[in-house]
Order: sequence, then structure tokens, then C-alpha cells
Amino acid sequence: MKAIWRAFGSFVVEIRNDFMLAACLFTPVLLGFVYMFVIPVLEEFLSARFPNLTALTPYYLMLDLLLLILTSVMFAFSGIMVILGELDNGTAKYLMVTPLGKKGYLASRIGIPMIISTFYGILALMVFKLSDISLVMIVICALLSGIISIVISLLVISLAKNKLEGMALTKLSGFIILGLPVAFFITSPIGYMTGILPSFWVAKLAITENGLIIIPYIVITILWIGVLYRKFNAKLF
Repeated sequence: MKAIWRAFGSFVVEIRNDFMLAACLFTPVLLGFVYMFVIPVLEEFLSARFPNLTALTPYYLMLDLLLLILTSVMFAFSGIMVILGELDNGTAKYLMVTPLGKKGYLASRIGIPMIISTFYGILALMVFKLSDISLVMIVICALLSGIISIVISLLVISLAKNKLEGMALTKLSGFIILGLPVAFFITSPIGYMTGILPSFWVAKLAITENGLIIIPYIVITILWIGVLYRKFNAKLF
């Protein structure tokens, strides 16, 4: 465990020395301020212009969930960039043959940041939330969103050849988040076609508050992580 924390310490140093990666960690707070100061004004403006239209209020819950998921994605992006850089210079493979091991390396670059992003997301949403989502649901959805960041991390790291490709693929991997708006905008059974995306089930859970929805989420997420972890191994060895 000490080896993991030492490796995580070096990870923090790399983040601190890279302005872009460090700035990513403050993005959820900036988005939160948009929620706090811009969204209510925009809602008031639209309501005044269109008295019979509730423009944004029905989607406050979707915006809250988006804040949670983006918090996890920002932390994942930092981990992705560090791992790809260490794969390029050989540091990653060196660390994996030390007592840290492959699992310890991934824990320090993906696991611990995911846990931190979960708590970060909970605090951010408690401060900036727009909807009346309960604290219990915030905690559950934050944890599920954090696990989605593992899927995105493994996807990008497995496919990208360098940091430049990693940046592009991180943007493209945003399709995993598309399940979130689909759950809100497409209420017919056809919407379940996006059930392959874990974010769809996070949204459904928040909308219905039906705990059984966690089951398909777990199944889908395990499939994603299982396939991508094998690709990650193949890339390394």
C-alpha cells in the first residue's frame, strides 16, 4: 500500500507541474458557478419571453448528473495523460516490474483519482445542485460516475499511441456520456438501445430512484472494463 501512495505522490507532482492538467481539476467548480449564476438568470429570461414554457427546469436533474460525470472525466483525463506520457518514456513499464506492480500502478493513476473525484463530485453537487436530488442519490450517482471514468481511462489508454491521440480520443470517448441525455429526451423503449452506455443507467436510476437499475449498470460496466483491460494488457505486453 505504501508503494501505491508513493506512486500516487509522483502522480500528483506531475499534475502540479502541468498547467493544463491542473486546470482540469478546477473545471467542475467553474461549471458549478455557471449553474449558480447563469442558469437561473437564463431560466428567468426564457420564462419571461415564453410564459407558457418551462425551458430548463425539467432538465435540472440532467445538468446535476452531468456535473458529476464531468468531474470524474476531468480526473480521468489527468490520469490518462500521465499514463500515456509514462508509456512513451518507459516509466510505466519500469514501475510495473517494481513491488508496485501493474495493479498498484493502475490504482495510483486511475483508482485513487477515481475515489477522489467521487468525493469531489459529491461536494460540488451539494453546493451547486439545481434539482432537489437527495444526498443519498448524489452519493450513489457520484460513485457510479466515478466507475465510468475507469471505462473512459482504459478505453483511451488502450487505443491511443501517444498523448496527442489521447487528447483527441478523450473528446471522442464522450459518446459514453450520451446515454445521459438520451434517458431524459427519449422516453420510448427505443431509448434502451443506448443501454450499452453506463451513463444511461445512471440517469435512469436518478430519474426513477429504482435501485434495481443498478443491476444492468453493473453488468454493462463489467463488460466494458473486462474487454478494455484485456486490450490494455495486450498493448503493454
